Amino acid sequence: MKKEIYFILALVSATILFFISGTEAKETVSIMWAEYDGLTPEYAQNLEKAFEEANPDIDLKIISTPWNEFHDRLITFVAGNQAPDLSVIGTRWLLELMDMGVVEPIEQHLSKELINNIEPAAMEAKIGNVLYALPVAIGTRIMYYRSDLIPKAPETFEEMLEIAQKIHRPPDLYAIGMIGQKYVELTEFAYYLFGNGGYFFEINPDGTYGKCIVNNEAGVGALTFMNDLVNKYKVTQPGVNAYKRDEVQNLFLSGKLGIMLSGGFTAALLKQKNVDFKWDVTPMPHFKGKPQSTLLVTDSIVMFKSSKNKAAAAKFLEFFYQDKWRLEFDKLVGFPPVTKSLANHEYFQTPVYKTMIQSTPTAKGWPLIPEWPECNDIIWEAIEATFLGQKQPKEALDEAAARIDSLRAQKKR
Repeated sequence: MKKEIYFILALVSATILFFISGTEAKETVSIMWAEYDGLTPEYAQNLEKAFEEANPDIDLKIISTPWNEFHDRLITFVAGNQAPDLSVIGTRWLLELMDMGVVEPIEQHLSKELINNIEPAAMEAKIGNVLYALPVAIGTRIMYYRSDLIPKAPETFEEMLEIAQKIHRPPDLYAIGMIGQKYVELTEFAYYLFGNGGYFFEINPDGTYGKCIVNNEAGVGALTFMNDLVNKYKVTQPGVNAYKRDEVQNLFLSGKLGIMLSGGFTAALLKQKNVDFKWDVTPMPHFKGKPQSTLLVTDSIVMFKSSKNKAAAAKFLEFFYQDKWRLEFDKLVGFPPVTKSLANHEYFQTPVYKTMIQSTPTAKGWPLIPEWPECNDIIWEAIEATFLGQKQPKEALDEAAARIDSLRAQKKR
C-alpha cells in the first residue's frame, strides 16, 4: 500500500514538474499594438491564437493601445525599462527612439524572403541603407465628400470653400470637418500647408533639416485659410477646438459632414457601417497656383535592444507578414498593401486605393527628427490659440517657429 502511495505521489510530482518546466520553457513575446480605426479586437485575438497554435513554445502578448495615447505610453514603458519586444510606431518617432539608444536594425533578424517582399516605397525606416523597422501601414491622405450633394469634386481649396458655402446648412449638415484639438498627429495643418507649397523646415543641401519655417508665407496662408473656414465663413462644425480626428470622422460617418480630409481608414469604416448616403474620394486639393501635394503617413514595427526573445519575436513578424494576415489587416485599416505579393490583389483595385496611390509621387512625409513629437505639440498650441481668437495666425506661428528653433538648438548642445 505504501509503495502504491509513494508511486502516486511521485507520479503527481512528476506531472507538476512537467507542467512547470513546460511553462518556464515558453518564450514570451510582447508587442504594443495600435488600435487603428477599423481594426477589430477580434483580429488581434485571432492573430494571437493562430500564432500560438503554430508556435506552441511561444506566448504572444498583444498590448492594444489607442493611437492618441500610443507615443506617450510607449516612451513611458521605455523610460521605465519595460519596453516590449516589438512595437508599432509612427515612423517619425524612429529617430527619437534611436536617439534614446533603445532600438536596433530589424533586418538582421528577418528572412530575405520577407525583406524582399516589402515594397521599396514603404521602407521609410531605412536609414543609411539599414532597415530599422518594418512598414506596417502606408498611405496618402485624400478628400472624402458627399457625392449626393457635391456633383464635381473640388481641385483647389478655393473651390472647396465655394462648395462649402453652398451646402452648409447647420445643424443638419456642416460643410467641412475640422480637427481643432491637440492630437498626436498634426494632419489638418499639414494638408493645407503642403497644398500651399510649404513644409515645416528648410531642407539643407545635405538633406538635413534647417530652421523652422511654418511662419513663412505658405504656413501663415494655410493657417489663415483654416481659421477663416472656422471663424469667418463658419462652414465647419461648431466648437472645433473640442474635436479630435475620431469625433470629426464620426460626424462624416453619421452623414453630418459634406467634406472630410482623411486617410484610407475612413473608407474602411464607411464600408463597415454601410452608410445610407453616397460618397466618393478625390486627391487632396491644393491652393490655386500651387502644385498638388498631400501628406504621406507611414507606421512601422521596431524591435527593442532589450528584447530577450528576438528570435521568437522575428517568428511573429514572419507570421504576421503572410498574405493571409496582411490582407485582412489591410482591408480593415484601409491602407494600401506594404507587401509586393498583395500589390495586384483585386481588393485594392478600387477608386479609394487608386486615388491614394495616384497621390503618392508628390506627397510629403513628416520630418524625421527626434524632437518631432514636441514640435507637433507646439504647432498644435498655435493652431488652438488661433481658432480661439487668442492670437492672429502670423503671431501664433512666429512664436511657434521661435520655440521650435530654440528647442532644437538646446537638444543639440
